[in-house]
Amino acid sequence: MSKSPLKKLAIEHLRGSVKPFMFTFEKGKKMTFIYGENGTGKSTICDALEFLGKGKVGSLEKRGLGKTNRYWQTLGKKPADVSVALETASGMCKAVVGSAEVIVTPAEKKPLVEVLRRNQILSLIEATAGEKYAAISRFIDVTSAEASEAALRDLIKNIEKNRDVATARVQENLDTINQFWEEGGKVGASSLAWANAESKRDAAVFDTEMEEIGKLQTAYIRIKDHQTRIETAQKKLEIARSSEKEAQKNLEVSIAKVTHEATDVLAVLQAAKDYLIKHPASAVCPLCESAEKVDGLNDRINSRLLSFSSLQTAQTTQRAKSQDVKGAESGLESVQNDAREAATAFKSCLDQYTWPPDISLPGMPIPEDFAQWPAWFADTVSLPETWKNAETIRQDKKQFINTLKRSLNTYNENFIAQKDIDSLLPRMKRSLEIAEEERRKYTDATLSNIATEVGRLYEIVHPGEGLDKISLELDPKKRASLEIGASFCGKTGTPPQAYFSDSHLDTLAAR
Repeated sequence: MSKSPLKKLAIEHLRGSVKPFMFTFEKGKKMTFIYGENGTGKSTICDALEFLGKGKVGSLEKRGLGKTNRYWQTLGKKPADVSVALETASGMCKAVVGSAEVIVTPAEKKPLVEVLRRNQILSLIEATAGEKYAAISRFIDVTSAEASEAALRDLIKNIEKNRDVATARVQENLDTINQFWEEGGKVGASSLAWANAESKRDAAVFDTEMEEIGKLQTAYIRIKDHQTRIETAQKKLEIARSSEKEAQKNLEVSIAKVTHEATDVLAVLQAAKDYLIKHPASAVCPLCESAEKVDGLNDRINSRLLSFSSLQTAQTTQRAKSQDVKGAESGLESVQNDAREAATAFKSCLDQYTWPPDISLPGMPIPEDFAQWPAWFADTVSLPETWKNAETIRQDKKQFINTLKRSLNTYNENFIAQKDIDSLLPRMKRSLEIAEEERRKYTDATLSNIATEVGRLYEIVHPGEGLDKISLELDPKKRASLEIGASFCGKTGTPPQAYFSDSHLDTLAAR
């Protein structure tokens, strides 16, 4: 109850203390026995100690009284009249009834009190194994250890789940790698060895090859486009030449309709008209410099030119068609020059890169003669499709290697995680076993000490009867399960409630 020696207990108007009562503890004794007839105040002394240490009166509980604080004071007294004071070697403390609870002053002097009443004591004997353990558990409090064990068990369960997940993922990753290995023809001793070798390949090589194939396709399409442009320009030139030829025929027909000199006359008349347009006020003829018949000269010239209009039209058309031919020839030459540049670029694309064996190339260089281009394109018409397929194959290979690398990395990560868990899990389980063993050792040792002390006290009360071999044993197959055993007629481990008398059971329970 207190480590300091007890001196005096003063009780005023608590329960049976009708008058102020003083109880003096015997000096130098570690144990005090209080005995007496019924009604002499033994229970009141116990109530006073419990009132002081726990703020309650246990003798009134479980008697159907409801709230028991209204029965604490002696009949005819008020709650304020109640007080309990305990004097120890370390000082004095006093308890009184407050508005809602018992108040102890000074609070730091409040004693530690445990009161076991007969019904509580006997309940320990008569209780089930689990209830026995609960009743005595405060003396062997291992809740923190059990909580730690429970947390460790939960952790082990979580780790086991994580291991199952890691194992499943490792298998999934391995299945994926095996599938890739089978698709690749099962090269190498194992799928993992093959995957490690393949994942070391530089996927950038495929980027370079795809870039060069792309250039090759672009260059081919460009010269193919120029071939089309050449054909279009040639047709345009043919049409222009045909039109020029037709215009020349029409001109010749128009000339045939006039005199041979008409052509020269027409030129002179046109020149005179042009002169008069620039010099409308001329006083003489621009040809003979005569002043005669100058008046109306311009009108006469226009009249004569009108008679030559069909010839003029034919000449104008012929000149225009000739210009069209020159333009078509110039356009064809320009397109051909561009085509030669495109052909040079295509040849450079072929020569500047070392092509892999699966890339099909033209069997012969592109001809210099444009007339041979159609035949060359007919021979190479299937090449662009093969280049496109080769490009797709490299794209697939690049994606395959990247996917394989990710799968292999994931496999390695999960494999390491599984390996770490496999290494950790046995240690965790062993840690749990050690914790459980140490808790059992501590509990067994504590129970053994309690049983030894119970046996010693029992022997004091019942000397020479040989019933002091008391045991408190945990059921190893159950949690928080306690059994009481005793020696009876030479047999150990006998349940005392089956053979002990009531007085012996009372003594055993009280211990």
